[in-house]
Amino acid sequence: MIDICFVTTPIPELADDRLEAPLGYLYMGSYLKGKGIQVQIYDICSIPEEQWRFPEAKFYGFSTYSTTYHRTVAIKNKIKKQYPNAKFVAGGAHATALPKEVIKDFDFVVCGEGEILIYEIVTGHLPQGIYNPDNSKILDLDKLPFPDYDLVDVHSYRRVVAGKHSFSILTSRGCPNSCAFCNSIIMGGRQRVRFRSPQNVIDEVISLKNKYGDIGIRFQDDLFGSKREWLKEFTPLMKSLNMTYRAFVRANQCCDKEFIDLLWQGGCRHISLGIESGSDKILTRMMKGQTVDHSRRGLKNAKEAGLITRIYLIVGFPGETWETVQETIDFIKEIKPDEFVVYPLIPYPGTPVWRDKEKYGLQNIDQDFTKYFQISFNNTGFVYDLDYADRNELSMMKSKLESELIKAHSIWAIDSRGYA
Repeated sequence: MIDICFVTTPIPELADDRLEAPLGYLYMGSYLKGKGIQVQIYDICSIPEEQWRFPEAKFYGFSTYSTTYHRTVAIKNKIKKQYPNAKFVAGGAHATALPKEVIKDFDFVVCGEGEILIYEIVTGHLPQGIYNPDNSKILDLDKLPFPDYDLVDVHSYRRVVAGKHSFSILTSRGCPNSCAFCNSIIMGGRQRVRFRSPQNVIDEVISLKNKYGDIGIRFQDDLFGSKREWLKEFTPLMKSLNMTYRAFVRANQCCDKEFIDLLWQGGCRHISLGIESGSDKILTRMMKGQTVDHSRRGLKNAKEAGLITRIYLIVGFPGETWETVQETIDFIKEIKPDEFVVYPLIPYPGTPVWRDKEKYGLQNIDQDFTKYFQISFNNTGFVYDLDYADRNELSMMKSKLESELIKAHSIWAIDSRGYA
């Protein structure tokens, strides 16, 4: 019997729920293995239920998300029926946002980062309950072992960068921003950002390249390169490897041509940016910390450098009107991004818009979290009304924006040429 098995929750609502290996589980698995704990990751995404064969373990760990929480609980109950003496641990965004609700279904709830607390739980040093790791964070990220991809079937994942099989890497943890809609806040945003050293990141890239050959890299940080001196040290090291990467950045970073130059020199060829809106009024209400002019100048610099630009937009933030949607349409026609994603605003549990519903004017909020998909085949949509526009009108605003983007010859991210 193994000590702990981490189980993924399938998301059949997505176009592909097996794009990449579960990085959080890989980090925890490596950490626990290094301390002598027997670990297994059982990824059942895209696997028919009749083929599920759960290994016997003392503990089972689940990363929870609001949209699929019901499914996670069902899987947990299925395992518990088979192994009634096992204990069950929940972590992730949903458990962190609503721990008092989640503990009703699980023996342990870990809020935020989990390596240290999971070890304490598995080794029997903590009783059942809710744990917040504010005092259990690993401050020196270089001390963490690299994610152990031997715990999964690497070749079963389909994400690509520049058409090559890709691996996701975190160079930091945390986000310095506090956008009102973003669930990064739940998992540690607006706290001191901790960075791995550039050489430590490069060592991981080299180890992956040596083991898996000609690959691409996807830096999964909430905000890549937010510390300029770090990026200056990192870039020549990455450049020497002659590899391609993509990253998530902000438009105001891209206003500085030095930042763009560093990205390009290091091998970055694709950036994703949260533009959100073409209305300064909406950006201010979102607490985005950037303006339309930031986006205008940042996208201009990126495109002139040759970077492929993918933008993310949100429709329906309180204050959104047909006029602000038109501002966004006009702005997008001006900046001409290569790729786009349009999301409805979703008030995820734990975010400012969820906590302060009355302040933001959200009304008649649907409590069925299975409807909280930002993008899916058939469940995406608005789950609230505003006092001046119901969810049907907000959906029409979203459809209008999407159609205008297509007319402007941008393509949906799902149709990206070589950057899944």
